[in-house]
Amino acid sequence: MILSEKVYRKSVLIIVLMALLVAVLQGNPYTSVAFGADRQPQIAAFFAISLLFAGLFVSSYISGKLSTERKILWMVFFGTLMRTFYVLFNDIWTLQNDGGTFTGFGTSDINNGHIGYIEYIYKFFHLPDMNPYDHFGYYHPPLHHIIEAVWLTVQRLIGVPEALAFENLQVPTLIYSSLCIVVMLHILEECKVSEKGICFGMALFAFHPRMMVLAGSVNNDILALLLLLTTIWRTLVWIREKSYINIVLIALSLGFGMVSKLNTAICAFSIALVFLCYLIWCIREGNLIELRDCILEYLLFGVIVIPLGLSYIIRNLILFGEKPGIPSPALIPSESVMYTGAYSVWSIIGIPGMADLHVEFPFHPISAASIHNSWVILFQTGLFAEAFPAEINDYLLAFAQIAYVASIIAALITSIVFFVCYFAEYKESGTKLRTTFVVFTYIFMIISYSLFVFKYPYTCSSDFRYMTASLVFTSLGLVKIQEGFKCVNVLRFITNTAVVLTLVCSSVVYMFWDLH
Repeated sequence: MILSEKVYRKSVLIIVLMALLVAVLQGNPYTSVAFGADRQPQIAAFFAISLLFAGLFVSSYISGKLSTERKILWMVFFGTLMRTFYVLFNDIWTLQNDGGTFTGFGTSDINNGHIGYIEYIYKFFHLPDMNPYDHFGYYHPPLHHIIEAVWLTVQRLIGVPEALAFENLQVPTLIYSSLCIVVMLHILEECKVSEKGICFGMALFAFHPRMMVLAGSVNNDILALLLLLTTIWRTLVWIREKSYINIVLIALSLGFGMVSKLNTAICAFSIALVFLCYLIWCIREGNLIELRDCILEYLLFGVIVIPLGLSYIIRNLILFGEKPGIPSPALIPSESVMYTGAYSVWSIIGIPGMADLHVEFPFHPISAASIHNSWVILFQTGLFAEAFPAEINDYLLAFAQIAYVASIIAALITSIVFFVCYFAEYKESGTKLRTTFVVFTYIFMIISYSLFVFKYPYTCSSDFRYMTASLVFTSLGLVKIQEGFKCVNVLRFITNTAVVLTLVCSSVVYMFWDLH
């Protein structure tokens, strides 16, 4: 399906306007939990506003006024609305990974974590001039932290109180998370998704609970995810239309992604594979003009992406002699409760049995002694991040259990269908490069994740935030099921029901679950 540019422009406009509204409401004691708002009226307001817009949506649907493009805009709106309320419900200390702390512009303190890293740049107007491994979190490339520091500075210049300015660190991440919906729409369009399947393909990025949590995060995960998705999208565009401008856009998105977080480089492997396949094709065809353009495009790609993507690594090597990597959570690994190095390979990445899924309490306990299977942790953190709410009531626990089981069912079916359909499509002429890129990006991602949990043997290494981009491929699998994949109707019913239960039940948990 070919969408008009107006859909994309309107989608971005919706996101930006709602994010600016959040920046205003964050400092209001009647609308922001972080600044004194009562949670119960907040929930009531969310219900009222959601029902109002849901009523408008249903009315338009019944009257037949909803084109596919209007449905897309509604989905972008509702996805951003969920993120908006999550940010207003929760402050910058809630469900963060390595969040850290701040002491303010007027102090000379150097604080740890992503907030401390952002504060350092905001306070001292330059990148850290000490060894980045001396303070936890500073080893990350600085793009996200620079953007947030500039945002803090802009707020301070217009008179925003500093505490509110730091609370508003969630505004850029809300924009990034919402823009992921738009970029996924581009990916679906490049994958030639039908009109019937396009809204299904957007659903996971619009409403998945971890995308909502990432909207309120203050670390670099969500910007890295956005740039990784952009890299996938721009590579698909280049496969369709090979040109210098498209190769430049791939290089910039991958390069800036690596300057946000190094694991964005995982996409480089599938890009290299596609480049190699196309080069071999050019040589076999014997077309010297195409071969010349191919080589020049690859050289241009390397000239841009290598210095840009490796700039922070090179800086640390030259100034401090530090190689890229992640510092261990404890000086002596075996002293960390998260350390998984003492367990067998199968117990870490093997297929868990029913008894090992921990359906009775589907939350991540951090301790490796409790749970150390990466796939179990992946699903637990995919829904509820690294939270262990021992005080959760039985009603919400039941919703959490339903969402957890449903998410496993949905992920397994959609992933299997994805691989079956895209391997089958490889035989079709004109789609081989695209299919190769899409399939091997997912394969390399799974391999990278599996290797990562052994290179850094801690339960936190199994967090879903390292695999959030897998939603691209499960979404494509979900689309195939809607578009007439050769399956019985009961499989389609099971998959759709599982997806709905995952998204609805997890949303109920977050709505009534007091995370503070």
